[in-house]
Amino acid sequence: MDTLNLLGDIKEFLYHCEFAKGKSLNTIKSLRIDLYRFNEYIIKCNDLKKISDIDGFNFREFLVELQGCDIGKRSLNRKISSIKSFFKYLKDTGKIKSNPAQLIVAPSYDRGIPEVLELEEIVRFRKAIELKNYHSLRDRLIVELLYSSGITSQELLGLGEDVFNLESREVVVTSFKKYRTVFFSERTKNFFKRYIVAKKEKLGSKYNKEILFVNGSGGRLTDRSLRRLIDRYGVKAGITKEISPHSFRHTFAVHMLEHGISLLQLQKLLGHSNLDSTKIYLEALEKKRRKELSKEIEIK
Repeated sequence: MDTLNLLGDIKEFLYHCEFAKGKSLNTIKSLRIDLYRFNEYIIKCNDLKKISDIDGFNFREFLVELQGCDIGKRSLNRKISSIKSFFKYLKDTGKIKSNPAQLIVAPSYDRGIPEVLELEEIVRFRKAIELKNYHSLRDRLIVELLYSSGITSQELLGLGEDVFNLESREVVVTSFKKYRTVFFSERTKNFFKRYIVAKKEKLGSKYNKEILFVNGSGGRLTDRSLRRLIDRYGVKAGITKEISPHSFRHTFAVHMLEHGISLLQLQKLLGHSNLDSTKIYLEALEKKRRKELSKEIEIK
């Protein structure tokens, strides 16, 4: 059945692994954890209507999301192996015609120092979004929220309106059944109010407060659409760095460290379970300072 019902297919696959292939209970447990987590991600991708819609882009986004949630290299590789085994089973049983998972490559875990946007680049990015209609208000709110809160793209796309507390400027975000509270700026609060008014006027009877960021038809904005709009405004702003929605998370982290936040506080805001994942931003901050010092020397 070529419909997006991964949970049923996952259960069939686990049954096959346990009783047809004789896999150990520990292996079955690991497969279940890995594939259920992948299914949670797929459910959020509302542009996927059937299994054959899943492609390399979805796998890459899922792996990037895992890295952002502080998944170790061994755990990441295990999840890749689980996904590959599952999709091989789908191909072997005729549920899909081709196997998009066979070419999955783990993102390099020697990620180096994250690329960070300068404040003047943030300003240019903002100016590139001309506030002339409903969509531009939506896009501006997206950028302000990503930059001022440090949330991931999946957390952003999963938001509804009711998780926002405008008085305290807090929002509760969800990532793989984990919840945390993050803060946002006064500027973000103001654009949130303006966007909601425009959203109600634009959508009319299709208005749904359970979905914050919607597409043209009132459905949830997708990963692809989010990445495309970030690319588009980046080009318009004349930013030559390779940027993505995640770039704003990196920039948030480094700018927070610049303003004196402790590493432990930053770890909590980013939702990292391991402090080592947060320490990479100390290196990014040091790189930024060296670059600024070099510019000062050149001026002198």
